Amino acid sequence: MRRFALYGALAVIGLLISPAANAIDHNNLEFGRSLRFDDAFSIAFGERSWEVGFGLGLPKKRSARYEAHMEFKYGFAPNRDVGISVEPAAGGGTDGRSNRFDVGNVALSYFHGFQREIGNAPALAYRVDVEAPTGRDEEGVRTRLRGIMTRTLRQYDKLHLNLDVNWAAKPGSGERRSTIAAVVGYSAPVGFPRRFDTTMLAQFALAQSPMRGEGWTGTVGMGIRRQTGVRSVVDVGIESDVFAPSGARTPFRFVAGYSVGY
Repeated sequence: MRRFALYGALAVIGLLISPAANAIDHNNLEFGRSLRFDDAFSIAFGERSWEVGFGLGLPKKRSARYEAHMEFKYGFAPNRDVGISVEPAAGGGTDGRSNRFDVGNVALSYFHGFQREIGNAPALAYRVDVEAPTGRDEEGVRTRLRGIMTRTLRQYDKLHLNLDVNWAAKPGSGERRSTIAAVVGYSAPVGFPRRFDTTMLAQFALAQSPMRGEGWTGTVGMGIRRQTGVRSVVDVGIESDVFAPSGARTPFRFVAGYSVGY
């Protein structure tokens, strides 16, 4: 684990001293900023981006859950980027132990957009996330493989489809080794053609429960991304579970974030 942390730190240092590049784009959509889907486009070649987000969930029959997301990304090649992130959290449980602060798993990501949108062919990409077990009570590596499709519906409106396969090397007691999920997302500019600095988002997400014997969670959400400067974007979003396994439903979740590119 120490070796993993050292390699991650060295990688980040190397990226920080590389040449600066383009500005961030409010229309480049990523998981968690502010909803749960990615589009099929990486950040710009040579660009570096810091993303920070905060979330508040109000689960049914449990305490409030507080979450944070911190990620550094680098566009190391055309249509490809890498990142390192962590998601600390607290609350959301039914007792003192489950409500304690959890530093979360450190994750490395790799994104590759391998097909641009040409004619009737959609843009295609994939993303791989590998999490080290740095969080509380975690054992073994967790991996997510996400397939991504983006298709323009009108001049600027876009439809996004994400399909996930999640795998746990050492699942906990009662936990599935692998699960699947899907997200259908929609994005459109707000204020066009007078201005083009704001993007509206909507989604429907479907995720298999990580616990054996439990069913699926369906989540709807709406969000917005606003470019506040040449290199900065703010985002806000709200989500609600329309159905979920017993005791796992979150009727309301709020997220807000800030991204800066340089």
